[in-house]
Amino acid sequence: MDAIAIDCARRETGGKGTARRHRAEGRLPAVLYGHGVDSPVSVSLDPAELNKGLRNPKGFNAVFAVTLPGEEPRHVMIREVQRDAISREILHVDLVVPDLDQALTAMVPVNVTGRSVGVATGGRLRKPYRDVKLRGKPADIPAEVLIDITNLDHNDGVMASQMPLPEGVEAVYDRDYVVVKVMKPRGKKKAAEDPKAAKKKK
Repeated sequence: MDAIAIDCARRETGGKGTARRHRAEGRLPAVLYGHGVDSPVSVSLDPAELNKGLRNPKGFNAVFAVTLPGEEPRHVMIREVQRDAISREILHVDLVVPDLDQALTAMVPVNVTGRSVGVATGGRLRKPYRDVKLRGKPADIPAEVLIDITNLDHNDGVMASQMPLPEGVEAVYDRDYVVVKVMKPRGKKKAAEDPKAAKKKK
C-alpha cells in the first residue's frame, strides 16, 4: 500500500497556549522525529486529512507521507496520540520517521472467517485477544490477521505460532498462546443422574 499523503507545515514552538491557538486556527499540533531527523521538529497537520487517512485498512500501522517546505517527502507513522477525554478528538500526535528497512513491532487486529464445524454442532468460539503483536518491516505489516476457522472442531484451536502471516512478518511472544479455539459444548446431566429428576420419577 502506498504512503498516505497528509498536509504538514512547520509551526512555532511554545506551551499549551500556542498549541490551543493552532487548534483554534483549524490545525493539529504535532511533533516529527525519528530516523534521519537530527532534532524534533514542531509541525501542524490538517486534522481532516489525518482523520481521513486513519480510516485506511491499516489504521495507525499505515505509512504516511509528509512534506515540509523546501524538504524532501518523509515517510512517517502515527504514534503517541493524545485525545480529549470527553470528545475523543485528537489533540496532538507524534510523527515518527521509521527506518523502512528495519523491522518494528505493531499491534494488529485478529479476525476470523468461515463457519467452524465445531460451532455448527454446539461448540463455542473463543477468541481471547482482539489484537496480536507482530514484527516486520513497516510496509509488510498486514492490516489484519485473518484466520479461517472452517475446519476447527471441538477443542481445536490456532496458536500464535500457527497464524497465517505475510512473508517477513512474525508473531511476537515469550510463550506460545491460543489465538482462536472452539470450546466443547457444556454437557447436560442426564435425567437419571439428576437427583431432582430422579425424585420426580418416584
